[in-house]
Amino acid sequence: MQVTDDTSLPPGQFTRRQAEAVVTLYHNVTIEDDQGTHFRLVIRDSEGTLIWRAWNFEASAGEWLNRYLLSHGIPKH
Repeated sequence: MQVTDDTSLPPGQFTRRQAEAVVTLYHNVTIEDDQGTHFRLVIRDSEGTLIWRAWNFEASAGEWLNRYLLSHGIPKH
């Protein structure tokens, strides 16, 4: 399933381009543990405490990241 909305990730694996699009929209989302072909997308609270993280190749990575973005994402204005 392809997601055309740049504000969310597909429910499963996601690409670097999709991750970078999400990073540009939120203050508290970053790419970490970058190994080139695989990396983690990480959500932290305003104090830097880890909320959620997932490798881009995990089966349900996008589904869980989207849920945490809705509840804990800090949008850039």
